[in-house]
Amino acid sequence: MKTRFTLFVFLLLSLSGLNAQTGFFGEPVVPLKPQSPLFGKDIIINNQPGHDQGNVAICSAFNGWLFAGYSYDTLNEQRVLIMKSVDNGIHWSRFIDWADALVNEIHPKIDIVCCGSNIEGLKIIVGDIWHDTISGQAGAFVCSYNASTGSFERRLLYELPIVNDLALASDNTSSGPGTLGILMSKSWSTHDNVTFLSSSDGGLTLDNRRDIASTQNAFIKVSLAFGKSLSTGSGRYFASWEEQASQTSTTGHIYTAHSEPNFNSPFTIPVCLDSLDPSSINKVRNPAIACQYNNVDNDSANLTEVVLFEKYKSASDDYDVTGFYNLQATTTSHFRPLNIAGTSNNELQPDINFNLYNSTFMMTFFDSTEKKLPFLTNDVNLANPNSWNVNNQGYNDNSNLVAPYPKVDLNVGYQDGMNAWISEGTGGNGIALFDAPYSTYTGVSGNSTTSTKLIGSYPNPCTNNIKISFELKKPGKVIINVLSILGQPLGTITDQSYSEGKHLVQYDVSDFPEGTYLYNFRSGDFMTSGKFVVIR
Repeated sequence: MKTRFTLFVFLLLSLSGLNAQTGFFGEPVVPLKPQSPLFGKDIIINNQPGHDQGNVAICSAFNGWLFAGYSYDTLNEQRVLIMKSVDNGIHWSRFIDWADALVNEIHPKIDIVCCGSNIEGLKIIVGDIWHDTISGQAGAFVCSYNASTGSFERRLLYELPIVNDLALASDNTSSGPGTLGILMSKSWSTHDNVTFLSSSDGGLTLDNRRDIASTQNAFIKVSLAFGKSLSTGSGRYFASWEEQASQTSTTGHIYTAHSEPNFNSPFTIPVCLDSLDPSSINKVRNPAIACQYNNVDNDSANLTEVVLFEKYKSASDDYDVTGFYNLQATTTSHFRPLNIAGTSNNELQPDINFNLYNSTFMMTFFDSTEKKLPFLTNDVNLANPNSWNVNNQGYNDNSNLVAPYPKVDLNVGYQDGMNAWISEGTGGNGIALFDAPYSTYTGVSGNSTTSTKLIGSYPNPCTNNIKISFELKKPGKVIINVLSILGQPLGTITDQSYSEGKHLVQYDVSDFPEGTYLYNFRSGDFMTSGKFVVIR
């Protein structure tokens, strides 16, 4: 199984003690109450037991559609597959499947983001690093696809000679097409660069390119995040990268810089974070960055930036997940240290993201000692930077983990987090898995053979009433809830016991605005979902 995997997943948990403030769209946000995440059973994103899956990434569109991408082995090459879910990750369908037509090719990094605030303009941007193991050629693609149909739209970037790592970020919650950022670490014959590119039209064109760092050493991993707050205008892109003495080194330095004063402006002078802590100098690797992005200022009248990384401990010969944060990220270089787990376990592969709806940072990592993937949160002001809320000590059900590279991202439609990672499957092949704090998935999908069958909904489209038909092979309770396309609950169609046989329920949608809606069906361990359209 490949030793480098990137996987995406993301989670949200309401946090107690957060003061009332103004939300993303300017509405009041009431103090949040603590709640326990559910984290249902692990969901297989796609079952390919004969293929080695790896390098998984995940993202959410404005309407709650989820996309997961990964590479998989087939014959003498690796292909890239993008999966899509319209029901918050319960079911996934094949969306984009391609290879770059090069034999003996591997894809050591994939990243995906969404751009656009309406269905017509919604795009999924796919970044892909490829290495040809025979010719030694290497490079990167960044391509745009229609998020509704999966059809190819344009190639934004084809980069040579050697791209070591790539990261994407976007402002996909803004009105209009939003902005797109691309960060690369590149090797030339005489030096390495960290290069940033941006798009002001949501991935239609790349209208800005600049090198933000150069070295005669080696730039390896990179990470990118979008940040904004009430007082910081249209926002900026924040970058973090790893510099090592050579491509074969184990640890090195972690730097960060950001565009100033706008998303496509020149970058600030890089700050070497490990130099701020004598015990960390040249002992760190694998950065992960996240920034506050909403229309609220933190307590320092600015926005918060957090950079996590792995820190090597020579005394115990293992790693801790640690990092730095800055509460005035657009105006100062005043970074402060923070600690995450504080255990004696070996902690690797951190990932972090921000929930704009409740102003919390969400993070995950791989506890390789316990074979667990914890989920932790902290508020935007990081009042207790060394005491993170352990919302779940290990959301993964399968402990067969070698290089999971867990990812956390925000499900915009559900306003909650979600996670993805790689587990060891049949014959040592990697398999991409999904879970989320809101999930109540029991391990039985709508495609399995059970005593329950959802026949479907009609008429579809409908105007005044939607009818849903199902069949029970034994008596049981049935619950059907209707939701908006963003996953917001709108009502209960039925919640009662039924006898064996076929049944039909009807629901009045005459007051519903025109649009697409979802419904969730549950009977015992059987869960599935569907959608219908209301027209006027």
